[in-house]
Amino acid sequence: MAVRNPSHNRPPASGRTERIVTPEIEGSWRRCIEQYHLEPGRDLRAPRLGEAEIRNAREQLDNLLYSADPVFERLRQLGGNSGYCVLVTDANGIVLRQYIDTQRGQELADKGLTVGTVWNEELVGTNGLGTCLASGEALTVYADEHFGRELQRFSCSTAPLIAPDGEMIGALDISTYAQGDKIGQGLALNLVCDTADQIEAAMFRHAYARHHLLALVGSPMADAGQANALLAVNDSGWILGATSPALLQLGVSERNLIVGQGLAALTGATVEELHRGPVALTDAGSPGCWLVRLSGQLTTTDKPTTTNAPSPAPRRLDSPLYRAAGRDPQLLRNADICHRVLERDISILLQGETGTGKEVWAQALHDSSSRREKPFVTLNCAAIPESLIESELFGYSAGTFTGGLKGGKAGKIEASNGGTLFLDEIGDMPLALQARLLRVLAEREITPLGQVQPVKVDLHVICATHRDLTERVERGEFREDLYYRISGVRVALPALRERQDRNELIDKLLLQLSELNDQLNEKEHPVSIDPQALQVLNQYHWPGNIRQLKNALQFALCMCDSQRIRITDLPDEVFPPAPGEMTAPTEPVSNEAPPQRLVSLAQPHGSGPLAPDERARILAALQQHRWVVLRAAEALGISRSTLHRKIKKYGLHEC
Repeated sequence: MAVRNPSHNRPPASGRTERIVTPEIEGSWRRCIEQYHLEPGRDLRAPRLGEAEIRNAREQLDNLLYSADPVFERLRQLGGNSGYCVLVTDANGIVLRQYIDTQRGQELADKGLTVGTVWNEELVGTNGLGTCLASGEALTVYADEHFGRELQRFSCSTAPLIAPDGEMIGALDISTYAQGDKIGQGLALNLVCDTADQIEAAMFRHAYARHHLLALVGSPMADAGQANALLAVNDSGWILGATSPALLQLGVSERNLIVGQGLAALTGATVEELHRGPVALTDAGSPGCWLVRLSGQLTTTDKPTTTNAPSPAPRRLDSPLYRAAGRDPQLLRNADICHRVLERDISILLQGETGTGKEVWAQALHDSSSRREKPFVTLNCAAIPESLIESELFGYSAGTFTGGLKGGKAGKIEASNGGTLFLDEIGDMPLALQARLLRVLAEREITPLGQVQPVKVDLHVICATHRDLTERVERGEFREDLYYRISGVRVALPALRERQDRNELIDKLLLQLSELNDQLNEKEHPVSIDPQALQVLNQYHWPGNIRQLKNALQFALCMCDSQRIRITDLPDEVFPPAPGEMTAPTEPVSNEAPPQRLVSLAQPHGSGPLAPDERARILAALQQHRWVVLRAAEALGISRSTLHRKIKKYGLHEC
């Protein structure tokens, strides 16, 4: 994640000259010579993309930057009144916006500083845009600091553009002719950094509009509405995001050091206190720092009501996305991001291990969108033979196949017209079919097999995979152009072992399964889970994630004889093997040994593992509980099926 470094946001000290080479420039030249094998001083003209490629790249960037349009309007005025050439690129260095309205700016554009040109450092050497994107730092590349001869008459001051999630999505550049010395370009560098901060803050405000937005200001009387140092906090007081200026203000180098932390732990202030007024931060990175609330409403109030009706739930809980997210901070953040792009025609790629709920999340995306009344169609690309997947996806007309339906068949794409198509395990799609899918996504029309005339479709595609698509792209197993087409927004679903709301998730699944099994009709209250059983579930690593958890709870419900699931009702798989069981495996064992199980969880004082005197201890427990297997298993801290297996193993029987 990129953060603008304050040491490069200001001009050099007055005692330094333009001959002092900054580490960024020196590092860039070294890369150009040693990695890119470029020759300094040669003409290195920036290549220009075709109109279709420019349009595609611009659509993706505009979907991210539209909330900062007022800032760009000020840039337009700057380009028209100062003679600067103002450029905006995406993360690949493609110039997608340009603001020039003067003759001098047009001369700069004629030199190659224009829309569609690619200022990647690897292609044109050291330059403001390319080197900023390569280093993640704001900088000025002045005159002969440029690696190629074509740019050595220019001065380019550039700052990275940072998205609300901390990723660098592009760069902002102000270029002009090099005059005087590099120190004189300090104003341009300050201007480009301040403008980049304003763009980041505008996107941040929009992305977190549903949460509590807080501003860091130098005085409680300052206009917090103009602040760029912002924090986003949820109702529970967890920090969801921070802008680059906020990180600098707090003296924090990386977002991941504070995202997910409690606001009170970091600043000493709570959301409730901020609703009452500004709070001074004594431990912030710089003195005279105040935290001020910009927006957000508390979900609980003490206002009197005229009826006994319960207060309405927070607005966000009405969304299927937030219901699917539960209380896990990462999933709540994912829900925030997805809500912002739902109606923006941006492709969403869901990534996560098998069983993490990718199809559930895709269904929630569909149900939260304006397409909710239209079809939600799924296709598992890994579950259909390669010979059939094309007809499943595109359909076929009458007479295309021997044995096919007489009137033909509509494919999954056509069936999802107006709704949502969910392509699960997209990483397993054959390469030949990837090319056809890419064309469909670009042109929004399909041609069923055996048919000549294309069919227009209103298509919204959500893709999912448990594979690393970037690795498959590098190995030539997945098309790079398709990857970027389907991954406008990448949503990573955490594994069950990483989720912070496991207890709530277990309760939710248990209630759903209880209703499914008619448990509520048989018992006065829903089935709950014993703390010891809950501890075992929380300690298990869950390689099958939520899918495996549901199976385990379903098994426990079948074994449960009361309104409370005990440790003895759980399946054997959630218990790591006891030491006695690990000595003589009956099946091949992986290289990584499982964690050793504490078999005496049910005993208040603990009595150690069953081995080595396991047989004697099992027999003693059975005799103590009069051979009631359920009670003996609970005392030993093992499941009933495990105890039955050990009774058979040791040849035990009631005397």
